[in-house]
Amino acid sequence: MQAQIQTYASCTQQNFTEKLQLFRLALEHLGCDDPDILSWVTDITWPESDDDSFGDVYAAPVMLTPPGAESLTSVGIEISLYTTLAVHSLDEIPSWIGFNLLLESEELRPDITEPYTRTEGRSIWYILLELAENFTEVGAYFTEDWQDNQAWRALIEGSADPWIFELGIFPRALAPHFQEVPAGFQGSVTPGGFGFAQSNRWQQLPWEDEDE
Repeated sequence: MQAQIQTYASCTQQNFTEKLQLFRLALEHLGCDDPDILSWVTDITWPESDDDSFGDVYAAPVMLTPPGAESLTSVGIEISLYTTLAVHSLDEIPSWIGFNLLLESEELRPDITEPYTRTEGRSIWYILLELAENFTEVGAYFTEDWQDNQAWRALIEGSADPWIFELGIFPRALAPHFQEVPAGFQGSVTPGGFGFAQSNRWQQLPWEDEDE
């Protein structure tokens, strides 16, 4: 299985490069200093026509070292642009760009019957915090199975249950989507919003200090 950390931003052709630069800056804050990776992010170009499918993958390991946590290796980065929604609307709809950090589930949790360790939880949490600080519209989410942008679709299109993550951070503006907290989830306040985790997936809630 392939896990992922995902975040999204609305964009236009005019500010597309700015969004890519913002993601590059987030990677740098997370300890990525590989010039090939950083250049790949900002070299991506807007599709030449509306008929073009858009998506690019950096299919090589990416070492991330979030401040205050242990290093975590992503097996690749996926960047995709969505210019239409699955549901029809008469309103003008912005394009959205998705940023996915791909992770090998077996490396994070070799025994799927066991919860994620405190070390892994802290690393993922601090990566989410960095992404959520830079991308404030939808938040950032960790899922232990690869999803086809389901978190984005649930929040922007209202087409699915938004509680489809193991760990997530969302902005205060999205609080109405998360008012009914399902059993098994526990939450915390973050600088820009709220965080929630499926508590049985973690040895210790990722935002808690070791002595809590």
